[in-house]
Amino acid sequence: MRSRTFGVVVVFLSILAPNPGLGQVPQADGAAAVPRADGYRLFMLGRSLARAGDIEGAVKAYRDAADRDVTSGEMLAELADLYRTSDRAEEGIRAANEALEREPDSITAHRVRGLIYAGRSLGQQNASPQDTAAAIASLEQARRTILPDLNVELILARVYLVADRGNDAIPLLETLIEDEVGFTEGGLVLSLAYERAGRVEDAVTMLEGVIASGRPSSRALRRLGELYGRVDRWSDAIEAYELAAARNPRSSGAQRELANALLQDGQTERARDVLSQLSTVRPDDGTVLYQLSEVERDLGNIEEATAAARRLIKVEPNGIRGPYALAEVYVRQRNYREAIATLEAAVATQRESDATRDSQATRQGQARPFQIASLLGRIGFAYTQLEEHDNAVEAYTRAVDLLPMSLAYGVRLAQAYLDAGSVANATAALDDLRTHHPGDLAVTRLEARILGDSGDVNGGVDVLRDALNENDRDPSAHLALAAFYGDHDQYNDALEVLESARARFPESLSILFQLGALLEQSDRYVDAEVAFRGVLQRDSDHAPTLNYLGYMMADRGDRLEESVDLLLRALEIEPRNGAYLDSLGWAYFKLDRFDLAETQLQQASEQMVGNSVIQDHFGDVLSKLGRLDEAIVAWEAALEGDREEIEVSRIEGKIQEAQQNLGR
Repeated sequence: MRSRTFGVVVVFLSILAPNPGLGQVPQADGAAAVPRADGYRLFMLGRSLARAGDIEGAVKAYRDAADRDVTSGEMLAELADLYRTSDRAEEGIRAANEALEREPDSITAHRVRGLIYAGRSLGQQNASPQDTAAAIASLEQARRTILPDLNVELILARVYLVADRGNDAIPLLETLIEDEVGFTEGGLVLSLAYERAGRVEDAVTMLEGVIASGRPSSRALRRLGELYGRVDRWSDAIEAYELAAARNPRSSGAQRELANALLQDGQTERARDVLSQLSTVRPDDGTVLYQLSEVERDLGNIEEATAAARRLIKVEPNGIRGPYALAEVYVRQRNYREAIATLEAAVATQRESDATRDSQATRQGQARPFQIASLLGRIGFAYTQLEEHDNAVEAYTRAVDLLPMSLAYGVRLAQAYLDAGSVANATAALDDLRTHHPGDLAVTRLEARILGDSGDVNGGVDVLRDALNENDRDPSAHLALAAFYGDHDQYNDALEVLESARARFPESLSILFQLGALLEQSDRYVDAEVAFRGVLQRDSDHAPTLNYLGYMMADRGDRLEESVDLLLRALEIEPRNGAYLDSLGWAYFKLDRFDLAETQLQQASEQMVGNSVIQDHFGDVLSKLGRLDEAIVAWEAALEGDREEIEVSRIEGKIQEAQQNLGR
């Protein structure tokens, strides 16, 4: 078993061992022995002064000792270590280098020099490659001892990781763990090495062993929770974070991570409770308030989500997180006007800060361009939902001005131009994107859409086929071509692409889901159901599939009770999804449960005001309930909406019939 040894032991070995290479004073020349003996006396004096806290006195004694014994580097090595422990790194490096000039094989000098450079390498966010290389070179030399230095070997392993030399770090650490039973710090570093090497399961096993061997720190437990999350062991992650929070109750980080794990595990209400309690203990923690608003919004608790967002605005009056969170609440309510007003006010605040900024402290509080662009992006999205495409163009243009190289905002700007009917401007935006992002699939899809909207469907197909040939290993390239075919009612071609893709990527749920959707659109309902059931066999909580299959069955009046069960499962996963609410309401409608249908369809219609199908469904259930005036309003909203997947003449007929029944 290896023993823990440190610099002092090496120093005495160097001075007293009968080996001239380690600093033994040759005694053949009696006259030369006197100054060297004086050197040893001064060396011991230096050590005594250092222990007493007289650093400058110790420095002088070590320097005088080195002057007396000009052949030995150990006096200078000890001086270098004194500089190191006194936070005088540059002087320590110079002394260590001077020691190595005298004795190139000095273990002590290499150790000190390696530790100083390692301190720089490990202590900086962007470590200098030169410092890292110097640390490794010296620490590898310092390992050449009869009694290995545990501290040196552990630090060397950590520096290996900084240098992305995990293959060197792992065997070193494995040997340390084998020889030093209960070596907690080594286990933590080895777990990190495994993780960086992609061996996450090994990292988990190692860290579990470290924690089981003693009283784990909150930091170790939080890291274990993170690793559990990497392998989707969320119940174990929750337990680890709970222990971490109990170990350090003042740690907001552990509580936030616990909330995130609960969300990943589907325990949204528990996550809300954790964040709510934490927001009481730490009322000025902006991150907690932001998360709390998000969770309350996901639970459909609009008032609570709004309250958390407004608290955040008070905590960060010049920040953007509060307005963003509040705007997201408005978006959830489909209140796009309020969302736009909130976000525009936040952008204006940032502009005002830019104009008045005159101190370093203020500059540090400045929102970064990408953060302001995110506000503008949501403004553009809201205008798109309102079908105010010119305003969407203006918002996305401002975002692109802030981030000229952004692929996402560039594509959205071009799409907004197309929605506004400006093919020329969309084409110009496309040219910019080609320059900055050549060959990107999103840009290629945009090009295909421009061609398709201009009437050149074959040209769009050619563009996407070329992209597929260049990216045939990317499932999204196959999906892009199939979607384009589907958008232009070329279902057989789309199905051919997806059938080929399914054979190529049998594990892809996205391909199987899209295949089911296209089969349904082609009226091949039995085949569509087989595809959807295939998705659910692999992922029973795939909400889009639960909704699509449930709605398909409901719309055809087929196995309505099972349809309701599928749709309830989808809404458990996404309780505020307007499309899912409509599907469930329509299933209840087909079952003649009109009171239940009204509840779901009213929520859906309020969320998705511009969706003609949903407004038509809401009108139908109101008509069944005998509320013809309200039904007419809903049907008129359907005619004012997107008019997708509806028969305009049929809805107009329902309105006329209702008016006649009302005697109008």
